[in-house]
Amino acid sequence: MTIAKWKKLQKEKLQKQKIKIHNKISNNFIDNTIKKNNSSAIKTIYYIASIVEKIEDLKKSRNEDMLKIVIDTQQMLKYTELSLLEIKRNLKAMQETSITFINELEDWEEGINLLPYYKIIYGKGKIEIEIYKKIANLIIEVKRNYTMINTKQLMKLKSKHSLRLLPFLQKLANYSENVGKRAKMELDELNEFFGTNYKRLTEIERKILFPVKEELDNNSTLSFIYEVEFLQLERGRPKAHKIVIDVVERNSYQTKMF
Repeated sequence: MTIAKWKKLQKEKLQKQKIKIHNKISNNFIDNTIKKNNSSAIKTIYYIASIVEKIEDLKKSRNEDMLKIVIDTQQMLKYTELSLLEIKRNLKAMQETSITFINELEDWEEGINLLPYYKIIYGKGKIEIEIYKKIANLIIEVKRNYTMINTKQLMKLKSKHSLRLLPFLQKLANYSENVGKRAKMELDELNEFFGTNYKRLTEIERKILFPVKEELDNNSTLSFIYEVEFLQLERGRPKAHKIVIDVVERNSYQTKMF
């Protein structure tokens, strides 16, 4: 292959990367669910996804098809450990959410409502929803972040930060035995990861890591230990530089007694 031909191929690859389909997410509910991980929203999405995945012929349906789903209210309450008020609040937030899909290659844009229809039938203990297949695929993608985690343990967690850290710990735990199950993150990385804006590592340690560790220790077989890595400056005290996180895997956990 000549240098000119190689350059041409590289140029074509870059061009293809630029014309990939881009999805814009335009509402706080989705932003909180995917990026900041609102805990009750995640559980609602997770439960809906677990039902959608079981729909027969899901793969055969078209993106523009509407899926009709009937949910047993009591089963959902028991599974998610949420109140009906929390579930209702999340369904309303989903209904007020629209997602914009932009196809730069074909030059079009479309907006789709996240949850076009829901109905809570109090007397029969049922919730009916209708959702587009295209949106159902996005919801399933959210659930896949937690596929390897014991769902009963997941639903016991209350903190959005615990829900955010648990999949990350699971990924570390899945590393081969030849790879250290450890992560090091600086302040900016931790703020981006947890969706926060703290000025010091000590704040993240006190407001996030300590309470998250306590919750995971009491509710999950997967937890962690951490330590602060310091940077020695020319003058004055050493500066907190990084947080080092190591995965702790256990066969069981001890629920805290009150």
